[in-house]
Order: sequence, then C-alpha cells, then structure tokens
Amino acid sequence: MKILVPFDFTETANNALSYVKKFVGYDENTEVVFVYVNENEDSKAEEKLEAVKTDFEEHSISKVRTLVVKGEFHAAILKVVEAEASDLVFIGTSLVNDKKLNTNASKFVLSADCPVIVIPKDYDAFKIKKIALVIGEDLIHNSKLLQTLLMVARRFSAKVDVLTVKKGEAEYGYTNEDEKNENTISYYLEDFYSGHVFIDGPDIPESIFKYAEEKHIDLISILPRNNAEGELSSKGALTKALSEVSKIPLLVID
Repeated sequence: MKILVPFDFTETANNALSYVKKFVGYDENTEVVFVYVNENEDSKAEEKLEAVKTDFEEHSISKVRTLVVKGEFHAAILKVVEAEASDLVFIGTSLVNDKKLNTNASKFVLSADCPVIVIPKDYDAFKIKKIALVIGEDLIHNSKLLQTLLMVARRFSAKVDVLTVKKGEAEYGYTNEDEKNENTISYYLEDFYSGHVFIDGPDIPESIFKYAEEKHIDLISILPRNNAEGELSSKGALTKALSEVSKIPLLVID
C-alpha cells in the first residue's frame, strides 16, 4: 500500500502525522510519501521535509520518501497522487472560527481520485474499532470501492455500521435497492459488517454526527456518489458538509 501525506509543517499537519504513524505502525509492506508543495520558494523545504522523514522512520519500518514540488497546492497534489498511483491519502484540516475547513483539504477531498482520510486538527486520539459507513438509498455505484473500507477494518479488526439517513416522508423498510446494497456490503465487508441502521434526519450531517457520538464511532466513511437524497445528493455536498465540521476522522472513498 502506498500512502501519500501532504505536509506543510503546521500544527494541523503535525497532528495528522501523529495519526499516520499509528495507522501505519510497523508495517514493512507500506510505503509513505511525504509531499510539500513549495508555493513560496522556501529554500529549506527539502531539509525540513527530510527531518520529518527521519522522525517518521524512528517509529516505523515502512519505506519512506519525500517529494518537494512547485505549483498551486491543489493541482500539484492531484498530479502527485496520479503520478505515484497512491492508494490512500492522509490530510489534516483546521477550523477557522469553528466554521470553515482549511480550503486546501476541502477542495482536495472533492476531487481526489483515490481514498482520503481527513484528520481534524484537534483529534488527538487513535482508535479504529467502530466505523460508520454512510450510504444513501441509491445503488452503490462501484462495489469495489468497499475494498478500501475492508482493508481498514481488517487492519484494526473494526466493525462497520452502515448508516442511511432518511429525510422527510421517505419510505422505510427494505426497497430493492436496499436489498441489493445489503448483499453487496455483506459480501465485501465479510464478518466486519455489523448491520444497517436507518434514521430520521432533517439535517443529515447533524444526524450522522449524533449517531457517531452515541455509538462511539472512531471513523466515519462515505461513498460520495452514494450518499444522500434531495439537495445533498450531489457528489460533493454531503462530503463537504461532513468534512467541514467533523470532530472525528473522515474516510472519503472514491
């Protein structure tokens, strides 16, 4: 597995780095690539990134590399993701006035062509034992995407709750789509799948966070093209809403 970690030497990036160290652990089959986008022509960028690499290697037996690239952050990181054929990206986020997500992270999760784990700045714990997979009522558009979630569940022996939030007067009970999704999830997630929960939610993000708090969820996961109905049915709307205010890590699978 190849993990890409955009790094800008901020407190937010350092917090995400702590999470990555624990996620990777002592795994010799994982390669970690730290990337710094040198937008401001920092002459010491390579030296500073090498120091990050050295520190990481003290806690891991994984292969570690560094890259310093030029350009605008968003476009540059997307090019690196493609060039490196990254399997997973970790990126930190920070709230501004408790309302706005770091724009680099929010733009990236909506356009990255690989799974991304978003780490909130103030999240200083590490435990992945309970995962909530958020899906809508449409058919899962690409069942193979669940392989990423299975990888994480296997790695940490985590259970996966599947959560669907229904708005308004949506019909309850299993539709044909629900049944097909159930079969797909059961097949791909194996024994890590713990069940499918349907809840009311006029405010979908709020309902998801409430569920996560009540059930002690450690990681929220979302398939962006199968997420919600109504005004949040587009690829980006619910993902953006979750990533902006989530207090626990968010795995965006695409």
